[in-house]
Amino acid sequence: MRIDQLWRYPVKSFGGERIDVAAIEADGLRGDHLWALVDAESGNIASAKRFRRYGLLLTCSARLLSDDDPRDPAALELTLADGTVVRGDDPEVDDLLSKLVGHDVRLEPRDRTYDEAPLHLVSRSAVEALGTGDPTDVALRRFRPQLVIDTPDTTGFVEDEWIGRRVSVGSAVLEPHKRTARCVMVTLPHQEVPARREMLREVTAAHQVPNTSEGKPMPCIGVYASVPTPGDVTVGDSVRIA
Repeated sequence: MRIDQLWRYPVKSFGGERIDVAAIEADGLRGDHLWALVDAESGNIASAKRFRRYGLLLTCSARLLSDDDPRDPAALELTLADGTVVRGDDPEVDDLLSKLVGHDVRLEPRDRTYDEAPLHLVSRSAVEALGTGDPTDVALRRFRPQLVIDTPDTTGFVEDEWIGRRVSVGSAVLEPHKRTARCVMVTLPHQEVPARREMLREVTAAHQVPNTSEGKPMPCIGVYASVPTPGDVTVGDSVRIA
């Protein structure tokens, strides 16, 4: 097994950037989930799970121009749904984002805001097992992994077997602890990936299992992991399960 792709998402609920090398810190990939849109009135963080209000954020993307200081707004570049490119330090960035979502928001550096865990691992074989007809690299984007694992000698939902074990990759060690239950976000458009209204039903039909040992069956693809040993990873690194 090996690392096939690495992704990070500098802004919560925005599309991310594909990278070749990543530093896995104790609380996630360096530069990942460090920014968010904040509702100017309520102070709540915008999440695409509130898809009627913020689902459009998934059609935007964010990348870091430098890893030196990921919280530096000058290092953050946003590409909006209409193709507008703006940096985080542009004085018009909040106005552009507010116009995009239809009410006042501001872009802010935040403490990391993960829903479940700092890392999300998905195998290519799990996505291929869905049999949706989409190319694997397209289907993968819907599930927003940070690490995509290629498992050429096995098929199916192989990451289910990693729960409670240690995954060594590069100089880092990860501990998967929970299957990733899917929600309506997998049906929404993500940049160039079109909406698929039936996607959640397809995941449910293909792989409905408990996401924890005591949980009820849910549509699951991928696993969440913590980081007991930080380190560096590179696309192509071998993945070892112990």
